[in-house]
Amino acid sequence: MRLNRLPMCASLIAIIVVMGVMGVLLALASGRVYRDLAIDNQRASLGEHLKVWVNELRNDFETESREIVQIGKSDPELMAAIRSKNKITTGNRLKKLHQHPFFNMGEMELRKLQALDQDFNPIASTPPESENINSNSAGCQSLRTQATRRTGAERHKPITGICIADKEVLFESIQPAGEDPRAGYLQITFNMLHNIAEPNAFMGLPLKLSVVNGAVLYKTVSWPRPEAMGDKLVVESSMNAYFPAKSQLTIGVLRDMRAFDESLAQTERVVLIAAALTTALTVLIALLALQKTAVKPLRRLTEQLRRVMQDKDYLGQQVQVGGNAEVMELAAGFNAMTTRLKELYESLESMAYTDSLTKLPNRVQFHDRLELAVTQAKHDYKPFALFIMDLDGFKDINDTLGHHVGDKLLQQVAARLRSKLRESDMVARLGGDEFAVLLPAVSDKQAIMAARMLRQSLRNPFEIEDQCLDIGVSIGIALYPDHGVDVNVLMQRADVAMYAAKHSNNGHALYDAKLDPHTPTRLALMGELRLAVEQEQFVLFYQPMVDLKTNQITGVEALVRWNHPSLELMLPDKFIPMLEQSGLIRNITPWVLNELLRESESLRTQELPITFSMNLSVRNLQDPYLVEAIAEQIEASQLQPQWLQLEITESAVMEDPDRAIEVLTRLSNMGLRLAIDDFGTGYSSLSYLKKLPVNTIKIDKSFVIGMAKDANDVAIVRTSIDLAHNLGFKVVAEGVENEETLKHLTALGCDVAQGYFISRPLSTEELGVWLKQSVWAQAQRNSKIVRLQN
Repeated sequence: MRLNRLPMCASLIAIIVVMGVMGVLLALASGRVYRDLAIDNQRASLGEHLKVWVNELRNDFETESREIVQIGKSDPELMAAIRSKNKITTGNRLKKLHQHPFFNMGEMELRKLQALDQDFNPIASTPPESENINSNSAGCQSLRTQATRRTGAERHKPITGICIADKEVLFESIQPAGEDPRAGYLQITFNMLHNIAEPNAFMGLPLKLSVVNGAVLYKTVSWPRPEAMGDKLVVESSMNAYFPAKSQLTIGVLRDMRAFDESLAQTERVVLIAAALTTALTVLIALLALQKTAVKPLRRLTEQLRRVMQDKDYLGQQVQVGGNAEVMELAAGFNAMTTRLKELYESLESMAYTDSLTKLPNRVQFHDRLELAVTQAKHDYKPFALFIMDLDGFKDINDTLGHHVGDKLLQQVAARLRSKLRESDMVARLGGDEFAVLLPAVSDKQAIMAARMLRQSLRNPFEIEDQCLDIGVSIGIALYPDHGVDVNVLMQRADVAMYAAKHSNNGHALYDAKLDPHTPTRLALMGELRLAVEQEQFVLFYQPMVDLKTNQITGVEALVRWNHPSLELMLPDKFIPMLEQSGLIRNITPWVLNELLRESESLRTQELPITFSMNLSVRNLQDPYLVEAIAEQIEASQLQPQWLQLEITESAVMEDPDRAIEVLTRLSNMGLRLAIDDFGTGYSSLSYLKKLPVNTIKIDKSFVIGMAKDANDVAIVRTSIDLAHNLGFKVVAEGVENEETLKHLTALGCDVAQGYFISRPLSTEELGVWLKQSVWAQAQRNSKIVRLQN
């Protein structure tokens, strides 16, 4: 804006002038508003007076009508004539009533007196020639029609109304002639225009009487023509009338506003002159005060600020100025700020891009360098690698030996990393024990080799304060452009890979979307999984288990599959971790047990004594109602508990051993069989293992599959079998893929085998056929035949 380029003095002058003009405009606007309000008040006041006058006029007619009736009631002959419906006598007595002195003194013009019988039929009128006045006007007859429609006590009450006939406005009133309805009624008709047309009818102002369709019934001579209505105030009030149809009768009154407008204009001129003089005086005084107390001091501060911006050597120089309290405070703040800025600038130059402990580039500098690397890679089409590194066990060193030892360790780690990298590479400390490495122009294989080299460089012990410290490192690797083309995405995915390396104990890991819990695919699958649990989109498969001593079928393990509506049948390793992470595993376990118990009825019709196994999650062990829920389902199915085996992974037991022992003991007391699954992978303690009320140990398939090629796996399996037997447990070997492994397990004394060599997981229908036709089932039947023959 151009105003921003003006000097402060000119800006202030412009602002004050604008404010003065706005004050004048506001005064003008206020005058207009005041005029409108004044006119509205005049209109409201005049309208209220008009309504009061109209109501009083109507009340006067009603009062006059009641007095006429009272005079009539004092004439017994008139009352008797009306009761007997004597037309001649009634007419004579009405004529005499009309000559009563009361009518000569009244201010209202009486047009007609009429006697009516008890059914409101006319008897006689006075003057006689008025009997047929307006007789053809349905509007004037509607009051009598309305009176005849009333019933009960309502018929004996007075009724009044206004009608219009031949541009005459008549006020009519029907009054009872006595206490008895048979006494008949008197109908009184007044000419309302007689009162409305009086010279001083309403404060001497011009009046106009019109109907809703715009027809004018009466207006005073002083009522102006339409083209002369510009400075006139017109107020209207309405009354109900009968035309012949019921509608509105409007009385309008007019007031000349020229004197009022002239007075307002004079006041407005005075206000404008006063506002202009006040504005000019205010501008002059304000300019003089601002020049001395603000403009000059601020100009000096502005000049000093320009010097500081041009040359940082001026930072810290003090400026002495005078002025008002705010300017003095601003100057003191300015001086303090420049002094502090000088100190900060001197320190920030070294701190902005450098880690103070290791002297490596910090997170800010590394982020800038990574953005530059992305830009160059897009231009040169050259990939690069990003490492996120985290020291293993660093927290234990800090907690045990103190943070000063941890700081020295970080310094030595930084020195070793820097010494192993190329000049073009960059290593930075992101914070804590986390480092980042940028390797330009490398492939995935070169990146992995570099990760191994860096890990190797940190394997030698670190000597700190006469202590030798061993430290490991976990490295996550993300490649551009394979794993992302954005700085934040690459950082996040290298971080995911680092945690994957830490959890797998492999030391380093390349980013894999399967390990990333934050991918859009995984999030979408999580949402679909919730719907799958609600709709029970799951199915059970069964994998048989064979007794190695008898070669007979001893049981089946139930394995859940997700029958996804749009994808292929999904294996448990794809969705069970998500069920456990979200807690939905607690909802699916009862369904699995119910399906297992239901399908076991048809499978046991084969007269084969087999055990049915299913898995429990660590989440299930944390459920306080698990035991009761399983007991209810078993009781409802009528399956003997000893034919159901529950399998719990070794890692699930070790997450909360005391809770696991409590829950498993209660399940064992119910008669259920219990097994430790994936034995050998959870680092269980023998002190807890011997306390567990389990019947079976299932050796993890990762050891069984490698028996044919790895002597260490054979040793682990042999030791596990001996340990389990010594503790009184049966042993099941999972993952038997070939006959060689099966024979080796038999030789080691393993009790039961399970794997693809025996059978892949089968559906319920396939299992029914397998139990009849497999070689294992045939061996079981042959054994049964031999027993029967013996």
